[in-house]
Amino acid sequence: MMLFLTVPTLAALCFLQLPLSSAQGCLSKRQVLSTIRQMQKLLSTQEAAQLQGMRNLKKQLTVLQSSVHKQATKRNDSCPHLAVPMNGRKLGRKSLVGHEVHFLCDAGFHLVGSETRTCLDNRTWSGQQPFCKSINDCASNPCANGGTCVDGIERYTCLCPSGWSGSNCQSPVYSYWVTLSNSSFSRQPRCADNLLGSRQCSCDTGFQMKASGMCQDVDECQLFQSSWQTRICVHDCVNLPGSYRCICPQGYLLNTDLNTCNDVDECTNSQHNCSRGEICVNVFGGFRCVRPECPKPRHNTSYVKTSAFLPSL
Repeated sequence: MMLFLTVPTLAALCFLQLPLSSAQGCLSKRQVLSTIRQMQKLLSTQEAAQLQGMRNLKKQLTVLQSSVHKQATKRNDSCPHLAVPMNGRKLGRKSLVGHEVHFLCDAGFHLVGSETRTCLDNRTWSGQQPFCKSINDCASNPCANGGTCVDGIERYTCLCPSGWSGSNCQSPVYSYWVTLSNSSFSRQPRCADNLLGSRQCSCDTGFQMKASGMCQDVDECQLFQSSWQTRICVHDCVNLPGSYRCICPQGYLLNTDLNTCNDVDECTNSQHNCSRGEICVNVFGGFRCVRPECPKPRHNTSYVKTSAFLPSL
């Protein structure tokens, strides 16, 4: 700006101080006027550019302000985040006012609480936060004859007392020898005539042909169970018509191989009767209830109970 103001000022002073005959070394009046017009035009151009820059800056600030306002409004129009229940799922991710989320539980669990929750105008969720509770398959007391029910996921297992077996402890272990008639252990063979006119007979699986022409049951327990090399059941074996069944002692469950038995952890499955202050300790075929106590004071040393499982002394 100083450069443009200095040139016309000097020219004007030169024009005013010297006579017209001596103005040859200075700018003429026309040249001075032309220079002034150019300066005015240049100043106008710069002023317009400056105004346009101010308008653009103001426009950008307005857009930025609107964006920040929308984001703040969006945050203010949403509800707090909802957690996914353990052993379940949440359907719906948006938490804006008016939106809904739905909850489902995995197999073996049922929903406790609100299945659907809506983000309300006051930025809170409707209903109650749900959770998934394990279905108690033992609620109907399916185990008979004093059997103990062990709850599982979509299933239950009966721990049968001595002398009983079956999925619901409904069958006496050795009832087969009493309830099954002799005809169950012997059957008529399956016979058919061939093209040569002779007759061929065969027995079902688990039966063998006798001299009498009848199919007699094979006692697998007597045949294989007596030797450790050929033993078919780790524990007891019960013969059935055409087959056999392995039986586990009390406190054990038959594995999927239908041969070996697995110890039931009554402590983990909450199938114990330990009272408050006692700790359940699993043992093979059962459990034990122990009551831990702090050692008695000795040699100026005393002990303080630090666990809730310890009873008061």
